[in-house]
Amino acid sequence: MPGVLSISPLVWPHLCTNSRQVVKMSATGIRKPGFESPAIKLPSHPTYDLKGVVKLALAEDAGDRGDVTCMATIPLDMEVEAHFLAKEDGIIAGIALAEMIFHEVDPSLKVEWSLKDGDHVHKGLQFGKVSGRAHSIVIAERVVLNFMQRMSGIATLTKAFVFP
Repeated sequence: MPGVLSISPLVWPHLCTNSRQVVKMSATGIRKPGFESPAIKLPSHPTYDLKGVVKLALAEDAGDRGDVTCMATIPLDMEVEAHFLAKEDGIIAGIALAEMIFHEVDPSLKVEWSLKDGDHVHKGLQFGKVSGRAHSIVIAERVVLNFMQRMSGIATLTKAFVFP
């Protein structure tokens, strides 16, 4: 079955001219009964390494010194419960990534969700909570919210185009 592959001039400038290049490709495969193909290993690229992306985001946000405002204003041993509230109507996305971020910062944090990715939320709806050390929650929450807001915005816009 033929497919279309677009070549980016940023990646392969020697293959592109002023006009857009299109390369026709086809792939065939033979399936043998009872034979399962091995798992496909994703290429080594930063966007495929979620743990690496999470570590970079956390390092960018708190650096090697930690959150200085948090350290100056919140007692180290303070335990809290924080709630996720929808800022506007939309589609929620990024819950699994949020859990990964909270776990990376502090595996003892407890995260609970009342919704799942793809569910519709209304402005003001509480859809999750995290409890544990206040310092850990503050360090993780900005990164979690950045990812979830971006992913939820994309999911909401996508749904608007798919189901107008």
